[in-house]
Amino acid sequence: MKKRAFLPLSLALSVSLATGVTLDKRVAAKEAGPQSALQPIASSVVTIAHRGASGYAPEHTKAAYEMALQMKADFVELDLHMTKDGHLVAIHDSSLARTTNAEEVFPNRSPWLVKDFTLAEIKRLDAGSWFNKAYPEHAKKQYEGQKILTLEEAIHFIGKKNKHAKLYIETKAPDVYPGMEEKLVQILKKTGYLKKDKVMLQSFSEDSLKILQKIAPKDIPLIQLYSPGMLKGKNLKNELNKAAEYAEGVGPDKALVTPTFMQEAHRSHLLVHPYTVNTKEEMAEELSLGVDGMFTNFPDELLALKKKPYISHGVASGEITSTSTVLWTRANKPSAILFEVAEDPSFKKSIKKIARASRQHDFTAQVKVDRLHPDTTYYYRAAALPGSFSATGSFKTAPAENTEKPLTIVWGGDTGGQGNIPPFKSFSAMADLHPDFFLFSGDTIYADNPTPAVPNAPSKTMEDFWAKYKENRTDPNLRKLLQSTSTYAIWDDHEVSNDFSGPSNPLTSTGYKAFKDYWPIQKERSDSEKLYYKYSWGNTLDLIILNNRGYRDPNTKQDGPDKTMLGKEQLEWLKKELLHSDAKIKLVASSVPISTPTGKPNARDGWANGDHIDPNDKTGYEHEFKEISDFILKNKIKNVNFVTTDVHFADMIEYDPDHNGTVDYRELVSGPIGAVTIQPPKLDSTFGPKRLYAEGGFFNFGVLKADPKNGQMTVQIRDENGKIHYEGKFSIS
Repeated sequence: MKKRAFLPLSLALSVSLATGVTLDKRVAAKEAGPQSALQPIASSVVTIAHRGASGYAPEHTKAAYEMALQMKADFVELDLHMTKDGHLVAIHDSSLARTTNAEEVFPNRSPWLVKDFTLAEIKRLDAGSWFNKAYPEHAKKQYEGQKILTLEEAIHFIGKKNKHAKLYIETKAPDVYPGMEEKLVQILKKTGYLKKDKVMLQSFSEDSLKILQKIAPKDIPLIQLYSPGMLKGKNLKNELNKAAEYAEGVGPDKALVTPTFMQEAHRSHLLVHPYTVNTKEEMAEELSLGVDGMFTNFPDELLALKKKPYISHGVASGEITSTSTVLWTRANKPSAILFEVAEDPSFKKSIKKIARASRQHDFTAQVKVDRLHPDTTYYYRAAALPGSFSATGSFKTAPAENTEKPLTIVWGGDTGGQGNIPPFKSFSAMADLHPDFFLFSGDTIYADNPTPAVPNAPSKTMEDFWAKYKENRTDPNLRKLLQSTSTYAIWDDHEVSNDFSGPSNPLTSTGYKAFKDYWPIQKERSDSEKLYYKYSWGNTLDLIILNNRGYRDPNTKQDGPDKTMLGKEQLEWLKKELLHSDAKIKLVASSVPISTPTGKPNARDGWANGDHIDPNDKTGYEHEFKEISDFILKNKIKNVNFVTTDVHFADMIEYDPDHNGTVDYRELVSGPIGAVTIQPPKLDSTFGPKRLYAEGGFFNFGVLKADPKNGQMTVQIRDENGKIHYEGKFSIS
């Protein structure tokens, strides 16, 4: 065997020398305890010029290789095929058709496979003109007539241009080109490149790598490449452990790189070099996942991104009103953040705001933007100066006061719990509905559950809590949603710990600070540490956000007049907002359910005592909710809807607490987005619930559509693919 699943430090250091980077001290510290997998195990992230600088010049030509060297890429990648007469040539495709004029020169030799042509025939071909036609923005006269190079020619050319240049060479399966590996090793030895600090060898073929393992020096790094299909339906941990027996790293398709992939690879001390990462957005995403290098057609872009501060985890807008918003972003290091907001995506006339990304807030930054126009779509972008990369988003302001406009919202919660790790498909399905806003209904992280970012959970330090938020922001689906609409985020228990009570939990302040750092929240709501607030969307909807955690008495306390979840001040505020609201829909965002008993025996977490489970267990918060319920009935407040997640199943409930046959309020429940799923239990009957729909066992989210003109509210439950499982229509006249 070349190596074990866990590298000895001596071999780990030899790998670092071969790759041109130094493995971080974290590798040696693995034995001291688990650490975040979402950080490189090498001290620098290498830039691999994919087929040369192939975004600017025809791939695998002198022009592409020379440009990659001028850009100072760490490695130049070479793909190999073998000619009919046994020469190794640098070309990616097995066919000559795409990147040469073979069809024109040899019209009767379809499908123009490399293995069917001699080197002399291949040398007749033009390997550059196709590029000028395909990419006219990068076309150059000098690309016409470029030739396919033999491996020897490519090595001599690259070495002559830069004697310190390193190669990253790919082989094919042995049954395709028998003897390729032996020829490769002979040529590398002959040219002086068969050295750990000069070359890395990669292949999709395990068989090819195992041949190289036998015939190449033991310190030559081998990289196992993976396409998505190669790992589909397989146990990832087992596959990567197997690769670690002969390889020093893996080269996955970028779509495969998730927190789970990074955890399993880095646990086995495998370097991770994804392919092919070509946009700055993709580069920032891969860097946020902790990769050790990446293949790119644009090596200058990656090198420039790494040199300066950059936006690392996307952008978001939140707490929208008719005239303001809060913008959020995160940089990778201390920097000045330039925010721009405009009514057109070209930003010709923009509002500019500067904020500081500091270590104190984990390099997150927020600004409030005022003096906006109601019911208007805005575009915004953020850049970490002096870097030039901008992350962009859009939002729509709320309608003006006393206006009634149609409205679509999505809501959901419970992400990253019980072994469920990003990405989560529901976020993408939400974004595809183009909602006016997203209500993130709590459990936006699971600080108390182990994940790749914090494998030694529960979270204890500020860095742990921040790491959880960063981990979820690696999800491209979540970033897609956050960058396409505005967000109102509320916290629940797992932002701190399971079923926590704010005043009595020593981690409350830490969890609260991390929550504020990672969500766009108005200072009016956050600085006072209230987190409860009302937002109006014209006269269509009032969103009344509760803080169910910060003021509650311990769950173990017996229910009664002196037990509170909201605290006296918040309770009176809620009554006032309900009484004075003239909106068609009053949407009360509660992070816990009304009639589903949650928590533990003798320590209920939601409103319900759960009398049907144990009539002697009176540890819910029913007395306080009865005060709310009685207030709604007494004042004849119409169209009150409580919206929540938390329970890990979908539920639609109507309430008739006075049993007079009239619906007095509703409870709309969705979830989870990415946590354990359970089946709906029996409801506590105290407030007269009537189930319209209940379903568990699947990831889901909720949709609310308000049509004030026709006096109708439509509520849907959709699965993670966007399929409707439930739809109900209710009058709001």
